[in-house]
Amino acid sequence: MKKSVKKLPGAGVRILSFIPALNCFALVYIGAISGNLTNILCGCAYFVISVAAPNISPLFWIVGIIHYAVAYKGVKKQMTGTIASSSPAPTYKNQPQPRQQFSEVSLSGSEEQTQSIPTRPISSTPSVTTSYSYETSQSKFFRDMKKHENRIGTTVPFEPFMTYWPTYDSMSKGQQSWYFFWRTEVRKQNYIQTDLSYIFIYIYELLSGVGYLTPQDGYDQLIASWQAYREQFPKLDGYLHSWIFDFAMLHNLEHTEIVSCDSLRLMPSAKTDMLIDRHREDSPLKLPFELVDALCDYSLIGSKFYKEGNQALMQEAIPRVVALADAVLRKQKSKGILDIYGPNRTKKQDYYAFTSAVCPQANQKVSLSVKAYSTSQKLRGYINELVRYAENSLRALYGYRGRLRGVTLDEETAKLVDAFLKKEYAKAKDTTPQSEKTPTVELDFANIEVLREQSNSVRSALLVEDAVEIVQKELLTDVPEVTAIFAALSVSARNLLDQLQTHSWECKKSDAPESDIECINRLAEHYLGCPILAIEGEHITVEDDYRDELDFIYQNPPAANTEDVAQEDFNLNALNENLRKFVTQLVPEQRKTLCCIVAQENVQAHLEQIAEQAFTMPQILIDDINEVSMQTLGDILISPELTVTEEYAVELKNSMIEGKCYYGNNN
Repeated sequence: MKKSVKKLPGAGVRILSFIPALNCFALVYIGAISGNLTNILCGCAYFVISVAAPNISPLFWIVGIIHYAVAYKGVKKQMTGTIASSSPAPTYKNQPQPRQQFSEVSLSGSEEQTQSIPTRPISSTPSVTTSYSYETSQSKFFRDMKKHENRIGTTVPFEPFMTYWPTYDSMSKGQQSWYFFWRTEVRKQNYIQTDLSYIFIYIYELLSGVGYLTPQDGYDQLIASWQAYREQFPKLDGYLHSWIFDFAMLHNLEHTEIVSCDSLRLMPSAKTDMLIDRHREDSPLKLPFELVDALCDYSLIGSKFYKEGNQALMQEAIPRVVALADAVLRKQKSKGILDIYGPNRTKKQDYYAFTSAVCPQANQKVSLSVKAYSTSQKLRGYINELVRYAENSLRALYGYRGRLRGVTLDEETAKLVDAFLKKEYAKAKDTTPQSEKTPTVELDFANIEVLREQSNSVRSALLVEDAVEIVQKELLTDVPEVTAIFAALSVSARNLLDQLQTHSWECKKSDAPESDIECINRLAEHYLGCPILAIEGEHITVEDDYRDELDFIYQNPPAANTEDVAQEDFNLNALNENLRKFVTQLVPEQRKTLCCIVAQENVQAHLEQIAEQAFTMPQILIDDINEVSMQTLGDILISPELTVTEEYAVELKNSMIEGKCYYGNNN
């Protein structure tokens, strides 16, 4: 049955409401059409008072006029909401229905071979629902997509365009003309240079079902655009990897993993687990480099050895080492790495699809069952030690200064890894032009012990005065990041670092509070992608790779800013346990961002200021916060409308320390 919607009072009734002694009738009328008994009773009361007490009736006439204005505004808002909720979701050409119904996912394993990924639990209807109201710019953007779907652009001059969460309305006329010309060329696979915001609008169109004939065509366009522009705009990696995955799941497409993503570090998540599970039956295990990196607490792509010209070497060698270890285990125990060290059972996991995208399916909660590989401490521990040992072996093989500390691997596997890497990659090293070798050292790979001894000889040979100066200059590559860690440390964690510096970057484990170790390594994970403190037996030691930067900082201390170091944005004692854990996991720029959004004071301007100072983008800051909230709270905290989820908003706001939360340079 079609639901009837009553009309708002017309102009005559509104005029009547401003006439003294008669406005009570207008109030009764608006109460009647909205079903509000209070308005009806108040209208009657004003009429009785006007008749019974003429001396005070002017006062109640004024009250009645104000009362009517408030009632009219409320009814108008109610009627607008009804119209919005009853409006059909946008539909697009060749888009399968229901559009937000994710495909059935088949996963290997002993339990739950197939699992349907449902829509939002709050909705039982198959139609698309969005979080945007009828009047928002996003809903207008979706309608305009269909309007401009087939628009052909003509050659026009380039117009720069940079904005956050771009839409058609955020572009000038000249920018729109350029966009449609550029889009026309891209649809012809002519990927001419443009600005990042134009690319995002094109991607939003594809994610929303506009600009392709079949879902496979849309998927291919997303892949092609990513490949064409990712070198110029590395930030695309962090978004498109996830969005393309979601697109494939939505349309039941086979998803192809994109390898060789130098800037992409996959985080533990249900999506990562699904990608890993697809390799469960590999014999031997053939995990792409990105998935191996995702299973490591130590970031391979954040490694100095990786970043200093050894990307291709590690992208090829590390997955082969994992395959080697898997083959050995299968021969010895008839089981591979995932079966021996991975979880035994599937687990129901949730993730949010199309996070931070501007499309109708954005931020929809998806549930699935898959083994939680990426959060398995046993599996992560094994992979972490295996690949760290392999990197140390490559470092020795290539005469690289410094080793990763605290690496433990069983002797048999270690010998196999050393022998394999020596056999497969020693020749690659020997092809280096003689002029580039300083100094010349001939390596004899007769056995592993000789390799280790001569690797030490390489380091010893470099210890001449001029070479040391060159090496130090080359190794001071992460001073800004290490300085940021140094500045963000708590007083207690700073004391631990001071103690390490005094004792040549080592101290007893018993003298190092666990909370301080976690604080330092958590900040290092954020700024460097890997911890800087390692455990070697009964000692805590600083990784070799970052000792030069720390020495430099202690010799050239940054300008002291004790207020920022000791800054407390929230009263932790006023938060529940989960929120307290969440807030303590945030780094300074993330806490600034959260304060800004909780306070709701000139949000956009403050976000841009914070992002500029942190050399990032507002979307990335918000995504990082939501990533932490998913891990600690199990839910997204910040909505696309830049508001905090109602469940947490009041508690966070009440816990903010008045006068201490700061945004950018403001106090």
